[in-house]
Amino acid sequence: MKHLLYTLACCLLVAACSNSEDEAAQPEGDVAAVQASVGSSFPTVIKDAYAPWAKMEDEASYAIHPADAPKASEIDIPPFPDSYIVSSGNMGEGSTALEYVVLICADSPEAVQDFYQRELVGKHGWTYTDQYHVFQQGDGNDFLVRQIPFVSVTALNREGEDMRFVDKEFIESFNTRIQINYR
Repeated sequence: MKHLLYTLACCLLVAACSNSEDEAAQPEGDVAAVQASVGSSFPTVIKDAYAPWAKMEDEASYAIHPADAPKASEIDIPPFPDSYIVSSGNMGEGSTALEYVVLICADSPEAVQDFYQRELVGKHGWTYTDQYHVFQQGDGNDFLVRQIPFVSVTALNREGEDMRFVDKEFIESFNTRIQINYR
């Protein structure tokens, strides 16, 4: 259990600390147009997908399997509108594993936080921990002790580990990283 807590805390702190890239960049035009203009053999839409996949580099095909992403029916947390999946999977092992999905969007972190304030705090009574930029069903730092689900919203670090397979031209239009731990 200590290993899981340490791993989770490290992931959140790395995401919070390393996502300090300039937020002033604004998207140039429609994201769908950007996606359409970048050629890739990586499929972006899967049946019952939680969200579409971002445009990925061709090298992603050996490491990422779009059909393994969570289905919309598996997650009770709405995806931010016009967001794209960049990674999904498990943290930890066995009964202590946490399932997650990472999304990116062109909107500012503040706009995403406003959306989840309305959707999760306003409609479902969740709380928001400003220190860690985390929405959760519990209070304080409950998300550190495997209190799931939770949503973390930070500025996008385009050089972050989970962005390594995202098409470099495609990602230029995005500003925010959203991590949803849902099970």
